[in-house]
Amino acid sequence: MPQTGKVPLKIALLGPAPPFRGGITQFALMLAKEYVRVGLEVQMYTFHRQYPGILFPGGTQTTEFASLPDIQVERVFTPYRPDTWKNAVGRITAWNPDLVLVSYFLPWFAPSYAWICKRLLGIKIVCLAHNIDFHEKWPAADLLTKKFLQHCDTIVVLSEACLRDLKRKMPADISSRAILGFHPVYDCYAENNQLANVLKEEHTLLFFGLIKDYKGLDVLLKAIKQALAVLPGLKLIIAGEVYGRSDKYLKLIRELGLEASVETHFRYITDTEISGFFQRSQVCVLPYKTATQSGVIATAYSFGVPVIASDVGGLGESVVNNVTGLLVPPNSPEALASAIIRYFREELSADFSSNIPAFVARYDWRELARLILES
Repeated sequence: MPQTGKVPLKIALLGPAPPFRGGITQFALMLAKEYVRVGLEVQMYTFHRQYPGILFPGGTQTTEFASLPDIQVERVFTPYRPDTWKNAVGRITAWNPDLVLVSYFLPWFAPSYAWICKRLLGIKIVCLAHNIDFHEKWPAADLLTKKFLQHCDTIVVLSEACLRDLKRKMPADISSRAILGFHPVYDCYAENNQLANVLKEEHTLLFFGLIKDYKGLDVLLKAIKQALAVLPGLKLIIAGEVYGRSDKYLKLIRELGLEASVETHFRYITDTEISGFFQRSQVCVLPYKTATQSGVIATAYSFGVPVIASDVGGLGESVVNNVTGLLVPPNSPEALASAIIRYFREELSADFSSNIPAFVARYDWRELARLILES
């Protein structure tokens, strides 16, 4: 695989991009903005359609973005339509970038990515690996990932946990190409803040983001039930679309008698709404059962909101226990309830919030963008 041996002047980003919604799109967009800011040419190449409906029960796959930089976005292929892949190669090759940065987070994309990247001759390929070990079971996941990664010159991982997964699952000739990056803090949502005067609500927690089984909302609801015995004024806000149906969570809320203590927004939360939920909350809770890293933590920190999280995957790399939040064992409503009670009884919010800026300053988009360029 060729190396250009020079600082890239033209960067193509391949993968989720506007109008496709989600954290992977937002991550790519933040990097694109940073490269534009330093004077590089950037284009984003994305999908005609990302998934067939059967693989995306959450609703619409696209959304309106509050603000977009002056970056060209081309919709050039569909991952499950091999007849479209040649078009992606043609469009990227015609633009002739120095570097192609590929967002990888599911084996679903591996066949199309591998086919496309193999044919981008003379162009450096960098994989931005959000996941290597996947939350859901995918047939032949490791084999598919290997088939794609063998066409990448560099693999940038965003946590030590992801780096360990790469070394454990991939042969040395692939894992030796890895460099350790990090997940910077999202500052874009504060820029889109239309609710500047929203006040914190006492004893209020937030569960935010796309809701899948591995994120442990059921564990959190059981913990809230226990914590209410000590903190009767406790309130939980749930803001995010359920991947599938919300019925099971609504049923659990009823069974636990939490209707008066839980506020539900089971839908996609737009960029302009995000700030309001974080501003109302004194802490963001991630009761995940498995994890690599999390854009939710990056979003919470952008609003100065501390985090209570399970100590799984790379979450412990982003939440400094007793400094920017609290870490608890996964799958334990009892441990999570104890942490919630302690957080509010000891009034930890102000101290933890004041510690967040120093932590955040070490992990910004400029530094990650530089790391990728020099890889």
